[in-house]
Amino acid sequence: MVFITRDNFEMCSNTVQATALDVTRLAASSLPPDLAFHRSVDQSLAHDLDSLSTRVLGLANRIIQLSSKDETANFGRLEDEEDVVDEFSRTIVDAMEGMLERTDGALDEFLGRKKPPAVQVPSTLPDSHHNSEAKTRALPRGRLEPTITHASHLPKPQLRFRYLHPNTDESPYIPVALIPHKWCAKVPLGYVFEDDLSRSDESVQNEEEEEEEKKKRILHPYYYELMHPTYPAHIFDPPSNPVRPSSLDASRSRSYTFVANSKDFLSFANTLSSVQELAVDLEHHSYRSYRGFLALMQISTRQEDFIIDLLAPDIREGLRQRKGKSPSQTTDEKMANEAGEIIARVFADPSVVKVFHGADSDIVWLQQDFNIFVVGLFDTFHASKILEFPKHSLAKLLETYCDFVPDKRYQLADWRIRPLPIEMLTYAQSDTHFLLYIYDRLRLTLVDKAISQFPSDSSPGSTPATTESRTDPHTLIRDVLARSARTALRLYEVEAYDALGGSGSGGWDTLARKWNKVALTASGGFDYNSSEGNGTTGILVAVYRAVHRWREDVAREEDESTRYVLPTHHLFLIAERPPSSASDLVSLFDRAGGGSGVVPPVLRRRMGELVSAVKSAIDSVAAILKRSTELEPAEAATRKVSVDVSATVQHTRSTEIVEVISTDIESRLWSMPASSSSVASHSILFSSAQAKASVLRETTAYTAAHSTLLGNTSRIIAARSLKPALTPNAAARFRDIAERIHRALVIAPVVSLPTAVSAVETTISNNTLEPSSMVPSDSGRSTSPCEPVSQIEIPFVPQHQRQSHLSLQAYAPMEDDTIVVVGQAGARQRKRKREKNRGMTSQLRSGSGATAGDQEVEVGAFDYSSVPNLLDEVSARDRTNESDRGKKKPRQSKGSRPAMQSNIRAGPRDQREVKGGNKTHAFK
Repeated sequence: MVFITRDNFEMCSNTVQATALDVTRLAASSLPPDLAFHRSVDQSLAHDLDSLSTRVLGLANRIIQLSSKDETANFGRLEDEEDVVDEFSRTIVDAMEGMLERTDGALDEFLGRKKPPAVQVPSTLPDSHHNSEAKTRALPRGRLEPTITHASHLPKPQLRFRYLHPNTDESPYIPVALIPHKWCAKVPLGYVFEDDLSRSDESVQNEEEEEEEKKKRILHPYYYELMHPTYPAHIFDPPSNPVRPSSLDASRSRSYTFVANSKDFLSFANTLSSVQELAVDLEHHSYRSYRGFLALMQISTRQEDFIIDLLAPDIREGLRQRKGKSPSQTTDEKMANEAGEIIARVFADPSVVKVFHGADSDIVWLQQDFNIFVVGLFDTFHASKILEFPKHSLAKLLETYCDFVPDKRYQLADWRIRPLPIEMLTYAQSDTHFLLYIYDRLRLTLVDKAISQFPSDSSPGSTPATTESRTDPHTLIRDVLARSARTALRLYEVEAYDALGGSGSGGWDTLARKWNKVALTASGGFDYNSSEGNGTTGILVAVYRAVHRWREDVAREEDESTRYVLPTHHLFLIAERPPSSASDLVSLFDRAGGGSGVVPPVLRRRMGELVSAVKSAIDSVAAILKRSTELEPAEAATRKVSVDVSATVQHTRSTEIVEVISTDIESRLWSMPASSSSVASHSILFSSAQAKASVLRETTAYTAAHSTLLGNTSRIIAARSLKPALTPNAAARFRDIAERIHRALVIAPVVSLPTAVSAVETTISNNTLEPSSMVPSDSGRSTSPCEPVSQIEIPFVPQHQRQSHLSLQAYAPMEDDTIVVVGQAGARQRKRKREKNRGMTSQLRSGSGATAGDQEVEVGAFDYSSVPNLLDEVSARDRTNESDRGKKKPRQSKGSRPAMQSNIRAGPRDQREVKGGNKTHAFK
């Protein structure tokens, strides 16, 4: 055993980290991906894996237990793989965070950095020792029942709501156009009043915050009231000895009023109209709804607790403040509407203090569902921040001041359940039952801390006003109220789906960043719409965005949360392993495939749509990669060619434009002498209209009167000649079109057209042929030397009709050998034809020998016409085969028998046949 000291601590730390890294790498590289299959095949491997997993889980549980401060800490226990995945945050992350916090505190205390707090907050009350022990022993453990966390059997309560905001409506939230009346207003509804305080807000630090502040100033109906608050005097005068409320017991809680009908709702509203302080909390449900909705409201006064059922249609419609509501038809509707107006007025009245804890979400939910705004907010979360408490949760405040530990397992319970179990009602009541008492205790602590921060006597030379402002005991309370007012300025925003950038709280880019999927983000990932990158990354990104969009659309249509339609970890799993069929998609949800083993109900019904979306995404990436592959040669050629556009802009004449264009074309496609012009009379790409050539400034120009791609190019060039200059965009567009033309053209050899009217008289001069006369064509027109010959396909020419490029004689009369038949009988006829052709060839060569012999001919390139062709003559072996093909083979007589070997006659056929393998009598 090695004892860790100050000297060997670094060495031991490096050794432990290196060992853990090596083991992790070995496990990641050695284990096969289809581990479940190997377990089913090899029983010994399955036994070893199970024993090793049990050992690892035991070590992890021991480390978690040692990392806790006391043996009774409720971090849970890891039993199997499901516990590691589901309870990782609660068991491991919480334990490690607590251990690291204690380590930091111990190091700060050892180094002298830790100082005592200005206000000492007791961890427990002096007279609650026995209650604390009972509390510790009765600490709730285990998981809630599945019917409590998600009551899947319940029908959707939003189907009974009289109004539900459409999920597809992405129009912005404008309260001025929605609320019918502004209660307790200093500025009328719809007016924006600005003064020096509104313009010079110290909380605004940059342009983005300034824009956000301007937006709130315009849209928030109570912006002026919140920025110019008038608080009641009793908020700065906390009681010196607050009265602690009665304790709560889950078996029998203190009496409360459950409001579920219009009559009780109106009575509750009248009670609120006569109070000065109230504690408020809300319970929200978002798992079985796209936008979510409020399900419960808890309000406590100094005397009584109220729990309001917000799923009741009459109560919900009465709370909703909106213009154009249908008039009340029944007595219940009238009472509910009257009660809703009273509650909206109380929430907007600054003389009534509304105590929340962590009201950021509550403020937005009230606006989203009921268009109710809060003025006069005191957020206990900001008070705990200013007092620098180590933890700022409501559960910690309840434990510190009230010796009450709430069962936080019900925080994520399904609040749609009706009737609510007693445990859920106790948890809901505890959120506001002690909140006013905590509010009193926090105000006392804020006053004590403000007084302790400044000396009691004024410093010499200071003015009375300065001394009074520095020694104001209510300074920290005002700070809490200012921060709470900023929280009340929060505004509900309808989030539009950003398919291009992936922004927003639920966008694909935000989700990829949250899950640390760098390759899928917008900035660090791959743009599958471009030709850069590889196909694998492009498919991964395209499938991820397509599945994310499908999940968003289906969630809006079904009015379900995106997590219910398709869990996020399955979303990334589908992106990494795109399915090609419904069976492949189902396999991803198996435990062997990395899933949870359960296919979501919505996905089970719409599985074909998701598979089609994945296939469409893959096809789009394949099309983009194919198009980029086809454009690579053109892009490479474009990089090699440099065109001076700035010089082209200065030219104004059409001849100069043609010069630039023709020079660009000539340098890449044809190589012609100077002062020449060639126009194709017919082209596959262009039409058959005869083009006209133009020779400008000793530069070759190629134009066509009509083009399938460009249309009437003569009009285009004529129109461009009227312009003062060629813009860079036009030049770039033409170069792009020219590149496309070059890729489409196929350069074929050009030969002279054979004529039957007269022979061509040619002379040799400097190795260049110059026609001495005009040669009439078949159509009767004369061919000018300036006109190019047409591009025609060269038919097959037999060897006896070929001539070398050194020979100046015209072609011999060609036979109709367009169709060549190989291997047909009739060798004698072909032999006589070949002998006849050889005689004609020898006569032609003897006639042209004098002309050729008088000239000194330079040896040129290799003459391919002298090389034997595959189709020239039949080889000797082929002649032998053809001659033997006509002969009949001698037929063996029936009576003949096989040859004798060693005087042993061959056995019967049935005994000589192979009887092994698949050869049986049934398959003869």
